[in-house]
Amino acid sequence: MRIYTVYESSDLMSTVIPIKEGFNWIAFTFSLLWAIYNRLWVWAVFIVAANVCLVWFLYLSRGDLAVQMTAFIGLALIIGWMSNDVKRKNLTKRGFKETAILLADGKKTAVARHAIIATDRNVNKLQNRAGGPW
Repeated sequence: MRIYTVYESSDLMSTVIPIKEGFNWIAFTFSLLWAIYNRLWVWAVFIVAANVCLVWFLYLSRGDLAVQMTAFIGLALIIGWMSNDVKRKNLTKRGFKETAILLADGKKTAVARHAIIATDRNVNKLQNRAGGPW
């Protein structure tokens, strides 16, 4: 079971987006493509700039292959750990609201559990202290 943070839009067509907590292997492996796919343009520019700066620094310091591989794997690890947080921040800027934090096996299960929680929440709003909608 994984922990998911569920975000929901507040427009007419309610969109639910679950984001897994923790490390993102796809962003670790294909960082620039992941950022472009998720429309994180500033993050994509940051990834390119960080790689260019790292190449320039390693060229000036004349690091051997082991140093270069360690540096690029370290950068990829940082990107992998930060990527889901950047995605959450982007959703918040776009007007999405965090509606739930829950355990699920996958994204589909997280959306299904969120739907159950949301319907229970709406049913409970209709009830008053006496137990009825009056």
